[in-house]
Amino acid sequence: MTRFLWLGFVLFVYLICSGCGDTFRPIIIPNPPTFPDPKAAHTVVSINDNGTVVPGSAMVIDVSGDSAVSLADVNLAPVHAAQQSASEVLVVNQAVTGLTPPPTGCLVTVNNQVLNVCPSITKLNFNSILQISSTTTITLPPSSAANFVAVAPSDTTAYVTLPSYVPDPVNFPNVVVPSVGVVDTQGNRLVATIPVGKNPVAIAVTPNRSKLYVANQGASSISAFNTLDRSARTIIGSFNAPLWVIARSDSQRVYVLNGNGVVSTIDTTSTAPSDTVIDASVNAPLAAYMLYDGHLNRLYIPGGSQLTVLDVSPSIPQVLGGGPITIPTVAPSSRGTSDPCSSTTAQTLTVAAVAALPDGSRAYVGAYYEDSNNNICPQVTVIDARSYTVRSSTAVPGFPDATIFGSLYYVPACTTTRFRFTMAAGGDSSRAYLASCDGGNVNIIDTTNDTYIQNLPAPIGARPPIPPNLQNPPQNPVFLFAGP
Repeated sequence: MTRFLWLGFVLFVYLICSGCGDTFRPIIIPNPPTFPDPKAAHTVVSINDNGTVVPGSAMVIDVSGDSAVSLADVNLAPVHAAQQSASEVLVVNQAVTGLTPPPTGCLVTVNNQVLNVCPSITKLNFNSILQISSTTTITLPPSSAANFVAVAPSDTTAYVTLPSYVPDPVNFPNVVVPSVGVVDTQGNRLVATIPVGKNPVAIAVTPNRSKLYVANQGASSISAFNTLDRSARTIIGSFNAPLWVIARSDSQRVYVLNGNGVVSTIDTTSTAPSDTVIDASVNAPLAAYMLYDGHLNRLYIPGGSQLTVLDVSPSIPQVLGGGPITIPTVAPSSRGTSDPCSSTTAQTLTVAAVAALPDGSRAYVGAYYEDSNNNICPQVTVIDARSYTVRSSTAVPGFPDATIFGSLYYVPACTTTRFRFTMAAGGDSSRAYLASCDGGNVNIIDTTNDTYIQNLPAPIGARPPIPPNLQNPPQNPVFLFAGP
């Protein structure tokens, strides 16, 4: 028995030693797939304008149910929104009013309803993935015309653009200092302001939340700051009325869309308090905004009748697909007989919005033209995200142009909104959505077969009935985004 035990010990030692040589044993490091952001997997949220003296709203759409499942009031003239955490959304309201004379304070009573007529942020609190449980109003400085909100460096701090901020309205009521406001969203108060250039219109925060970039359209400049101590950074390079700014997912590049269509690339890797424009070779004429797809490292830029797609994984962006993709117009004859656009002639198409599916397979492009009868004729075109070719286009039912002054259908908000059409994709990639200010609805595209399903009207608005013997028209979507 002792001999067998000794023999077993010798064999055990031999096995150990045989593994101690220089033999190379490859280790496979798995490369996990990129999954959709779980914060945007269940809903899309439509932010809706409701006129000059009635609060707007936030409408939550259930991606799996194709239905509106929750609704909450925001403040006057909502214009933009951002998701702060898995259960909180921030909506920025300009609160422009038609009251004469203009109010001297923030709270006024109109038709027995108390209104906050100062710009503000409405914080939407979700008690589940589908339901808004409560709202909180964070009042901003009077007449500061807040128009964009971003979150950094934590989920309790937000930055909001204040183009018309007056630091001392008592002693210097006419001295405007365009600024970015720093908001404590836990204490629900403005805690600081940072001067920037004239007419700030967009903010980008690097994903590591260490730097913040502000597009100053009126000053043709970019303001930059370190979010930890709010110290300024210098940008070496020039810009032309920048409209939009986006940070790459690795925080090493920031892309600026200029008013002349040029895309400027900023290298943000320097530890010094300065960043440098390293490229301005891409041009996307008539573009007003960009969409960044972090899963594929792509920029989608709609403008004119085309979509420009950029690969931004290299240091210098590369145009994909051999150049801008021309979006084909859906033939009027392919529209339903009840569609007002079915019996008129198609006109030049305007590409207005884009959404990328989180699974990386496709991008959906929203476009429209106005026919000879003043109808807006929308459509959604599907782009293969790997070959950068058009797969198909589908018509979305048309509706009257709401920007014609004097028309029965005139909606002031749609003449001034920055986002006449906006798009979003469901987090499970099963749906794409096109919201229309003029149409007062959110259109749903089934991405399993790329067909139009239906539209969901925004909540009933407060404008006079149109025509007078009919029900009040719906509110007007001015921003759409993937929600909790």
